[in-house]
Amino acid sequence: MKCFYSFLVASLLMTTASAQTLFTNVKIFDGQNNQLTEGNDVLVVKNLISKIGTDLSTPEGTKVIDGKGMTLMPGLIDSHTHLNTYKTCSLHELEGTTWEEIGARAAAFAQEMLAMGFTTIRDMGGAHVGLKNVIDEGLLPGPRIYSAGAWISQTSGHGDLGMLTQRKGESNLERLEMTRIVNGRAEVLEGVRRNYALGAHYTKIMVSGGVTSLKDPIHASQFTDDEISAAVETAEDWGSYVAVHVFQNPDLKRSLELGVKVIDHGLNISEKNMKLMVKKGAFFSPNLTGMAPEALLHPAHQDPEFPSTKKFMTLREQSKNLTAYIKKYKPKMVFNSDYVLLTGVPYRQCMDFTKFHMAREFGNFWALQTMTVNGGELAKLTGPENPYPDGDLGVIIEGAYADILLVNGNPLEDIMVIGANDKWFDAEPREQDVASIKFIMKDGKVYKNTLD
Repeated sequence: MKCFYSFLVASLLMTTASAQTLFTNVKIFDGQNNQLTEGNDVLVVKNLISKIGTDLSTPEGTKVIDGKGMTLMPGLIDSHTHLNTYKTCSLHELEGTTWEEIGARAAAFAQEMLAMGFTTIRDMGGAHVGLKNVIDEGLLPGPRIYSAGAWISQTSGHGDLGMLTQRKGESNLERLEMTRIVNGRAEVLEGVRRNYALGAHYTKIMVSGGVTSLKDPIHASQFTDDEISAAVETAEDWGSYVAVHVFQNPDLKRSLELGVKVIDHGLNISEKNMKLMVKKGAFFSPNLTGMAPEALLHPAHQDPEFPSTKKFMTLREQSKNLTAYIKKYKPKMVFNSDYVLLTGVPYRQCMDFTKFHMAREFGNFWALQTMTVNGGELAKLTGPENPYPDGDLGVIIEGAYADILLVNGNPLEDIMVIGANDKWFDAEPREQDVASIKFIMKDGKVYKNTLD
């Protein structure tokens, strides 16, 4: 079987998309409805879906793609990634990595994501828009990228990733502007503004402790109300929004009350705060795979005395009601992988299992919506900072971007057809190619076609 890389190399030879492409003989999952639509064709003009219907008139020269009865669906959206941490190492080893290697690995990460069917990603800190610009120019294959820019963290916060002997401003990751250590209102304003100056589309700040970080306990509360407000006010000045890394319920509550629009993580959210989040209309972006029973088998969690393992077990204990609250209150939830410090086969195993776990917990339709229409709605929250303002994402409707997959089967009945796997660490290693995803188009350009 040909690997995905060969298709990407071929794609680099393409300078423009076909002027018009007509998809025939397909069943359509539009991202919005819990059923497939049969009997309609889909016409793509340049990079947008122009018409959906029967007997569509097309001029001579239109490229016709026979879908062979497969499911045509939107490209997938991962709303929590980290492009610049695509390396199997520790945080301290990342601190010593050169910018040359970080950039090369980020390009490889982008290729991995597109190979899995993810045509859009939301980078949640550590990356600015350099790689995005190169991809958008057609020089490298990869997904659309919404970037938060550098992490915004207080000293000894979740984004303070330097070694213990390094003071503020001394770490390599700060010099590379992957993270910003700020304290007080004035420094928050400066840090967030600097991100927007470098092209950020929205803002991410850390307001609770984290699992993988070394300097903050999981129970730690970070940033004052005034500091959070400074970030929110600055983002709103740009017409965009603030997302928060958060676990602790007091921090979650005050973030929502201060105008934060997206809760990332929040696994131990209380019922009261879940209701508040839904009332505020905020988006929920939890990395649910950490709550799967299989997560206890993770190699990193076999030493009960390891600091990150202790944090992880505490968080699991505090998050037992999460699934029940999600099912009861139905927040606007998006797909969140949040895998860092992974590459190659282990990364693929994690991503494939994450797709499966979402469907196992909430059903295929709910899982698919988190990866399509919900992610598209979150993308629009960037307002005038939206780098892709000319069409909808995550849906198959007229006027949407032509980000299209053809998959061999019905994902509403079998989530495996989008590359999901019910095995995790013991999954058989696979190549970059996902065999059941037969066709990948992004922005009207074909990056994979194994229909023949």
